[in-house]
Amino acid sequence: MNGLICEDQLVDHSLFLSFKLAIKNHFQIGQFHVVRSPSNLSGVKRLFIVDEHFSHHINIWKNIAFIKEVNLRKIQVIVFNFERIYSAQFPWNLDHQNALLMFENLHQFVSDVSDAKILCKKIINKQYISSELVFNFENEKKDRLLFLGQCNQYYPNRANVLADCQKLNLRLDIGISERKMSYTDFLNTLSCYKYILNPLGTGEFINLRFYETLAVGSIPIQQITPQMRNWYGELDQALIFENAAEIPRLIDKELNSASKKYFLENYFSDMNLRSLV
Repeated sequence: MNGLICEDQLVDHSLFLSFKLAIKNHFQIGQFHVVRSPSNLSGVKRLFIVDEHFSHHINIWKNIAFIKEVNLRKIQVIVFNFERIYSAQFPWNLDHQNALLMFENLHQFVSDVSDAKILCKKIINKQYISSELVFNFENEKKDRLLFLGQCNQYYPNRANVLADCQKLNLRLDIGISERKMSYTDFLNTLSCYKYILNPLGTGEFINLRFYETLAVGSIPIQQITPQMRNWYGELDQALIFENAAEIPRLIDKELNSASKKYFLENYFSDMNLRSLV
């Protein structure tokens, strides 16, 4: 039996649902056994946790009784991580990780490339969208850049990039949504712009907004660090920069490759996930 900790109904975005659908498709699972307490672990052989740092998921897995029950039943735990762990903007992330390492049969796919190096990972988690989710928006695109997302005290890099962009007098519109928009309105707004500016957030990884931008037919202007280049082949579908001063030279630059249809299911197949777990 395949157990799942993934409260996708509690968030207004596609990330958790994409992973739920893609895991189901890749492993050909008919139905997940929803796990919310140790009492739900009976008969479970493999437990998937989609985002171990999400508060509602922490309340489920991060307690000694749950971890002991999983280990007693020799359950395989597969974790898809979406946050930086070490030297994180959120200092409690390391405590979560230390608790997670108490699972005796653990397979964790981390997102942050620095975390991957520390943990000697050869494959990272990526926030691709499931093939079952289709975003159909046919808006005429403004020849402008848009930043739309969170920019609070936990995202100092984003604030610095946006401030630098404003000094450069770019054709930039800024929307600080702080997750208060409906997901449909968020995607619809992205689809209205030719370029979507995507500064790095709390770690060295590409977030969902990059893949949403591709899905609605817009062009990501993606900030990276040097060590991210070797992990993300999909950067050939974006205009990339390390600091804001590079952005004016990117605008109106032609991309070398056409947009590719590539989904989370494809990534699971290419990494041969079944053989890894």
